[in-house]
This record gives sequence, structure tokens and C-alpha cells, in this order.
Amino acid sequence: MTGRHAAGKGRHRITETSDYIAFMLRVVNRYGERVGEDPAALAHLRDIEAALRDAVNLGIYTANKAPYRPYSIGEIGAILGVSKQAAHKRVGLGEAVHRRAEGARSAGGLVRLADVRAARAAALAGAGVQDRTGSERERSAI
Repeated sequence: MTGRHAAGKGRHRITETSDYIAFMLRVVNRYGERVGEDPAALAHLRDIEAALRDAVNLGIYTANKAPYRPYSIGEIGAILGVSKQAAHKRVGLGEAVHRRAEGARSAGGLVRLADVRAARAAALAGAGVQDRTGSERERSAI
């Protein structure tokens, strides 16, 4: 007996970039609320900033190497409010991110929850601050 859903007949929801950006802004705003509830969440701020920067650089690299380029590197620079040379530098940075991401994927994953918990514990320990607001799993991370 086959399943109720025939292959290829389902409706695929299209997520526009604007929808995705609205989602991301909601997540970022919720992070701020989390910091209010759990100030130790600030331990992750630098990682979040670096992840966003790396993701953008990766996107610029990917857009630049695509066979069909809807925007030139000069136009990408104009969108970012930087020079063509600065945008091109981000292509190179994005290529480095791509290589690291490929290595991480082959090693089992880009983001592991245990690593996030360990980073929280390490950041708090480095600051000499005891974790008083995290979950039991977060407080026991090594």
C-alpha cells in the first residue's frame, strides 16, 4: 500500500525573502527578551554576530560565483553601502566560510547543541560569573 501523498503532487509553499527577514527579526527581538530573562545568554552574542557576518559573506560569495548573476559586485557593494573593492573582499571571506562549512558538515554538523552549551559555560567561567539562570543542562555543561 502506498502513502496518501503522491510524490511531486504536494503544494510547495514559497517563502519570500521578506518573509524570511521578518522571521529573523522576530528571532533577534526574542533573543533580546531572552537576555532579559537569562542575562547569561549574552555569552552567545559574539557567536551570533560572527555567524551573521559569515552568513552574509557566504551569500555574497555564492551570488558572485553563480552562473547567472542578477547583481554585479559593484551593485552588491552599493546595496551594502561599501566600495566595489570592499564587496569583493567579502567574496574572498565568503569563500573561506564556504570551506569551513564544508569541513564542518563532513565532520557531522555546523552547530551542535553541546558545543553551544559548552561555549556558554566557557564564556561565563572566563568572565568569572556563575550561571544562575540557565537550565540544569546548561549549568552542568563542561
